[in-house]
Amino acid sequence: MGMVNAKSAFQMEALTSDFSISSQPTAAIRLGYIRLLDAAPLIVAESLGLFRDAGLNVELKREVGWATVRDKLAFGDLDVSQALSPMPFVMQLGIGVAPSKVITGMVLSSNGNAITLSKQLCEEGVECGDSLRRYIKSGYRPRKLVLGVVSLYSSHHFMLCRWLEAHGINPKKDVIITVLPPEQVLRNLRSANIDGFCVGEPWNSVAVQEGFGWCPATSEQIASGYPEKVLATTERFYHERPEDYLRLMGVLSEACALCDAEEQRTAILNILSKPNYLNCTPEVLAHAFSSSFPMGGGRTADGPFLRFKGEDVNRPDQARAKQVLNDLSRFVPHEKLQSVSRTLSSRVYREDIYDQAMNPILS
Repeated sequence: MGMVNAKSAFQMEALTSDFSISSQPTAAIRLGYIRLLDAAPLIVAESLGLFRDAGLNVELKREVGWATVRDKLAFGDLDVSQALSPMPFVMQLGIGVAPSKVITGMVLSSNGNAITLSKQLCEEGVECGDSLRRYIKSGYRPRKLVLGVVSLYSSHHFMLCRWLEAHGINPKKDVIITVLPPEQVLRNLRSANIDGFCVGEPWNSVAVQEGFGWCPATSEQIASGYPEKVLATTERFYHERPEDYLRLMGVLSEACALCDAEEQRTAILNILSKPNYLNCTPEVLAHAFSSSFPMGGGRTADGPFLRFKGEDVNRPDQARAKQVLNDLSRFVPHEKLQSVSRTLSSRVYREDIYDQAMNPILS
């Protein structure tokens, strides 16, 4: 298993023995992801053969955007996927898609996003959130600023709205928030179709490195420990193939630990940088793993920018589930969010499944 250490190998052996592995080939698990750095656990698990070693037949499928992930989960074209933390709630409620019983037993990462604004705004005197408010109120720009997010039903949207509100900017009245797939935000910022965005890595770092963007804030600074991506599946898949989903969670827990291990950093970055994965230089990808995230103009954000492993990261606990659900209701006006069942958070964020996967001997 390459760089997996002896302890990891022992844990993997225990995992595969607790969930009996059939000698017969199993049906493939179609596992979706988006070309973002926080897909690292899925990419690393495939590259190192961890799925195969756990007796899983996984087809890792790169999707172009979150709407595609949502639709493919809903219609059964994906069995499991990396998903935005609010997505299972949105799908359960049937917002933008037919109601789908989507759940998660694991949070894959926390934080890892940043707000990036255009170089032009910096040249016109915007240096922070407060100066952005003054710029907007001055009427210097004849049109409203346009800011991109990857989905209205995303932590990116919530972080952007929180940051704007904290600086006296009304996200519903003072700016226009538009939706773009992650891979399109750079092109639109470079061509001045948008004035900024909130997105995951590596797109913020690419904008900073190429000199047409800078970051006034990171999601860690806005809401530390916020759940970012989850491992989503349908209730149907989980009930039909519970051992496969639990084993998949165990493998990804192992991969999350590798992604957070400093001694594995060079090897992890080399895997992620490959053309068939993120197709980005290891040097740029390394920014998200740094304790001093480069924000442009010589400024840095200190502290962990992105985390993959830890009980406080991976457990789909009810406190954070309700945090996501509250932000969804607050920032996305929709009639279906006005009278949400009190049990929705526990029906969607499944701590019982997490406990089964992480403690298979006891379950």
